[in-house]
Amino acid sequence: MKIQSRINIVLILVFTAMLYALPGMAQGGNETGVELKPSPDVISRAQNPSPPSDAKKSASIGEEVLSVSTANSPGDTDSIWVQQIDVNGDGSVESANLIWDDEDKILYFYYEGGFKCKNGNTGTGAVLIGVNGKDNPRNKPAGSGFYAVSLDKDECSAEEAGLWGCRFDAAGNPTVCGTAAVDDKYDDIIILTANQ
Repeated sequence: MKIQSRINIVLILVFTAMLYALPGMAQGGNETGVELKPSPDVISRAQNPSPPSDAKKSASIGEEVLSVSTANSPGDTDSIWVQQIDVNGDGSVESANLIWDDEDKILYFYYEGGFKCKNGNTGTGAVLIGVNGKDNPRNKPAGSGFYAVSLDKDECSAEEAGLWGCRFDAAGNPTVCGTAAVDDKYDDIIILTANQ
């Protein structure tokens, strides 16, 4: 009798687990988010950034909610320039703005273009990537960083317009992703609602 009782309990647990899993499985094609992995070139450039001689000076990069201030004090500016580079590793070259925050040792990339959604669709919009350089004062692993993407409502299954982003490790692999906000005080993003 005890064996039959245990089998029944196991069957109930399996059935319950399947009930909870089914909605997620059914929505597999509606998964929210962006599939983006910084190219090896992006990660390596942050380890030895070399602004060109004609680089301009700026205290920020990006636009509106997808912008970062690199100023650490009034009047502090950093080198900013435009570069043709495959930022997201998809094989196509983007025209990206780069800024090297030499105090915080983080290289930012900002561009507008296409990206792959987790649901298999394609989206277009603004993308901001920050990659930590060697000997950064926050002691983050060199090559690690974050990206944030501006999504329209329903783009990449987003329930509302806003930012979606990921933190990634030194190999560019995502560690945590979800709806996000840019936190330029700590050279990072805040994950508001984690999806991964």
